Formats: sequence, structure tokens, C-alpha cells
Amino acid sequence: MDLQINSKSHVPVHVQLEEQLKHLILSERFEVGSRLPSIRALAGYLRVNRNTVARVISDLERDGYVETRRGSGVYVLRPLVIEEDRRRREVLERVMDLAAAQDVSVEDLANALLARSGSEPREKTKILFVECNGPELERYATELEEWLPVEVEAVLLEDLPGRLAEVKDPPWRLAVTSFYHVHEVEALVEPRGLETFALLTEATLEGLNRLADLPSGTSVGVMGNSRTCTENLLRSLEGAGLDHLDFFQIREDDEESRSRIGEAKALVCGSISAQRLPKLDLPESVEVIVQDRTLSKGGVEMLGRMLRRLAQTTA
Repeated sequence: MDLQINSKSHVPVHVQLEEQLKHLILSERFEVGSRLPSIRALAGYLRVNRNTVARVISDLERDGYVETRRGSGVYVLRPLVIEEDRRRREVLERVMDLAAAQDVSVEDLANALLARSGSEPREKTKILFVECNGPELERYATELEEWLPVEVEAVLLEDLPGRLAEVKDPPWRLAVTSFYHVHEVEALVEPRGLETFALLTEATLEGLNRLADLPSGTSVGVMGNSRTCTENLLRSLEGAGLDHLDFFQIREDDEESRSRIGEAKALVCGSISAQRLPKLDLPESVEVIVQDRTLSKGGVEMLGRMLRRLAQTTA
């Protein structure tokens, strides 16, 4: 039984047991429909008070994780996981992975977090994020807010001069963009006293695996809605070591370029471009591989460290 109670921990026993049982149910280590050990058996195995175990089972039943069937026992249900629980679990998994990578024990991590339990949440840092492509701009801004304590204002590169002219004192602590636009953004924001941080973008693994399986010499069209978007996607693919494929560009905003779509044996494009494919007379024989780039996680972690240093400097 994968349950452990640390009687010396500052975390109450009933909290330890309840959170462990929730994790085992959510991760399907206890399958839906399976019967849990009896309260008596759990109490004896863990060497804790039966009333404590009974309280935990009652709380789990209230929250929809288990149900008690009279004369039969306690059975696992499929819990309705609310968004707040999902986010908390996702954050926990990230922290656990990072702790394991740094050889920090779960107990040490728990004690450190408990020691900070009375602290105020870290205030979100306002940053400016700039990109040339609308859909990617919104997607990257969302990724940053999911991974870091930041409040992102997303601005298209073409709109940046006008946005900067609107503010006397820029409200952002930092300007962030992709490496493809770092010099353009830097030239605009540096006179306003803003530092620029550049992030790498990379192709997603699922699309790369499919491309890697294509036969050598396959003609692959790389399509985007502008020159910059198409070139950025092409660079991401070429950087992934797919040298066995023959890539060429197809730009939605260029008629001559679009006319080459029939030359492709496979077509790589973002999800937004994929929605417009029915209007482009794409042959049915062409395999479409949807490839939305994502921000480099290593770069995002580096940005997080930089923001923490800036916060300490301000404090």
C-alpha cells in the first residue's frame, strides 16, 4: 500500500492521509470502482487513530472521491475535478519534478513550504510581451501567465510604437519577445528605460515525431500567414535536425507562393492556418501536420529567475 504517515511532520496526520489518498485516486493508482481497505485496516497499517481515518474517509466522500456502501465497504468514484484543484495538482507536479531534479526530498520541500505558509503571495510582475503574429502573441502570453507570476500585456510588433507613445511612464518591469524580434523591440523600448528579454520558441514534439517518420527526400511545405511567421516556423523545424526532408515556404499572403502548395507531399502549418486550408485547394493526398510552436521552457525558467532578481533589487 503506497501510503506513508510521518508522525514527526508539522503537517497534521489527517491532512497527510487525505492528500495522499486524493493523489492515488486522481493518478488512478486506486482505480475507479475498486474498494479501499477498511478503516480498521488502514488505521492498523498506518498506526494512526481510527477516528482520524474515519474523518478522512468522510471528507473524501463529501468531496466526491469515494462512496460508502452499507455492509460492503468504501469504493473509489471518478471525482469531478474542479479547475482550482486541477491547477493546484499541476503546480504540485511541477514543483515535485523540480525538487527531484535538484535532489531535494519531499519532506524538506514540505517543511520549507510550511515555513512560508504565512507569507503573502508573490506579487505578479507586469511585463510587456511583443510578437508579430496575433494568434502566437495570445498563445505565448497565456503560456507565460501559466508558468510565471506575471501580468502580461500583449502587443503586436506593428502596434508597439503607438502603445509606447500612449504612456508617459511605462508600467512594465520588462519587455519580452522572441529572438526573431529582439533587435526591433530593443530599439523601440530602450529609449523608454525598458530592458528587453528574448525567448526561444520551439516546435512541439508530436509534430516533430511525425515529420521524423516521413521518408527521406519528402517535399514538405511550411506555411504561415506572413513572411516572418513562415520563416520562424521553418527555422524551428530546421533546428530540430530534420535534414532528410526538403522544406520550402508557402506564404498565405503571397499568391505566387501559394501556387506551390501542390508541390508538397506534406504540409506543416499552425492551427490558425489549418482552418483556412479548405480555401486553398489543397490536394487530398497531402498530409497536414499541425505544428504550433511553444516557448522554450528553459528560457521561461531563465526569465523567472531574472524577474526574481529584479524583485529583490526593487525590495
